[in-house]
Amino acid sequence: MIDFEVLTELAAGEGVERIDVGIVVRDASDRILMIRRAPHTVRPTLWEYPGGGREEGETVPAGAARELAEGTGLTGLPLQYARHLDFTDQHGCRVRQFVFTGVVPDGTPITLSHDHDDHRWAAADALPPTGDGRRTVIEWLGRQLGVPGWRPIGAHLTTVARPTTYGSLLITDPRGRVLALRSTTDPAVWDLPGGDVENGRTPFATALIEAEEQTGLDLAAENPEVIARRRLVAVIHEQAGTRYPVPVCGYVFDGGVLTPDQQARIRLDPAEHTEFRFETAHDWRSHLEPDHYHRLRQVLRAHRSGVPLHLERPAPEGDDFEGVLVFVTDSEGRLLMHLREDRPGMPWPGYWTPIGGWREGDESARESAVREVREEAGIEITDLRLLPDPHHGLGLPLTRVLHAVRTDPGTEPRLGDEGLAVRMVPLDKVPQLKVPPYLWHYLPLLVTTAGPTSGRTV
Repeated sequence: MIDFEVLTELAAGEGVERIDVGIVVRDASDRILMIRRAPHTVRPTLWEYPGGGREEGETVPAGAARELAEGTGLTGLPLQYARHLDFTDQHGCRVRQFVFTGVVPDGTPITLSHDHDDHRWAAADALPPTGDGRRTVIEWLGRQLGVPGWRPIGAHLTTVARPTTYGSLLITDPRGRVLALRSTTDPAVWDLPGGDVENGRTPFATALIEAEEQTGLDLAAENPEVIARRRLVAVIHEQAGTRYPVPVCGYVFDGGVLTPDQQARIRLDPAEHTEFRFETAHDWRSHLEPDHYHRLRQVLRAHRSGVPLHLERPAPEGDDFEGVLVFVTDSEGRLLMHLREDRPGMPWPGYWTPIGGWREGDESARESAVREVREEAGIEITDLRLLPDPHHGLGLPLTRVLHAVRTDPGTEPRLGDEGLAVRMVPLDKVPQLKVPPYLWHYLPLLVTTAGPTSGRTV
């Protein structure tokens, strides 16, 4: 059962000021019921689907049933939650509309309220004049109904185990790139092989069965040693959201490495996926929505650690980062810089950057920063302070930015296992190097703080 109280609280946390309901009624010919606003109402003559505001103390489903009855005379119609629509009303109020859908026989009589003066049944691609938001909802629903087997999320949830659980496999190629599959029903979504747990199945069995159905590969036969270990990489708990409005618990297992020959034998089920690809963690950023990219980075961190991690989405405060960037300066006004290798699939190839890297295991930001500077430059740092989080446009997703002042300036930096060079560079010479754009944001902060550390430490 969908908990609309949770979704309403979520909306309030996002700045939504009012909850509305909408009902897209279809007949047996897949036509949409549209009703026209009367001349005395706001936005007269506009066509819309039934809906309106929720009354005090009313549940969302009850509000949908009441608005449908008041606006059309239809009662007792089974309604299924389909999606939400966000908009700003004529008073500047932010509104979230929970949209339901239901089906009636052709020729069902309609009894309009005094706020509407006409109705018609229209095809989704031939609607009368209506608002952009409602048109978007109807056209989206029309596309989804054209996908074989698709059902509104409210109906789909009745077919999966509760609480909703999924099992998936983390599979890589010999270069460490991650396999993901592109959804047929939602091309913007790329997922690891796997799926929802059905009654009677375990998450691990689900992951194997779904992966074979989705890729055509029996991984128990392809990678028997890896699969026999049943290695759990991570357990991910995700809070309810408007896209999937119930909590989800996911189990991610190690699926091993696929050789080029095995990759060549992948056969997708076109009803579920249209494309597969292997990409580095960095390159997946351009294909995944931000929350999915964060989830992937969390899973890869767990995989690198070798110890199963419990991960939460959204991440708790203080745990919502997956990498660090460390500005290390000294009393002479120099900045520790690292020349990165020039190879594809990594961030800023061939650039000079501050020391940085991925978080490992359950490290804090401070622990990650100390380790990265030690590994990449052979330097020990102690007191660190947080710099302002990077703006999303600076190309530093999920990154904590820190600053430290060297207390051992006599020790020369020593290049570690990564990169081509490492050295202390005068701050006024940094702009002469090939550097990422984010340096222009942080350099002014360093010029004023290149002396003893100040501010909040970690």
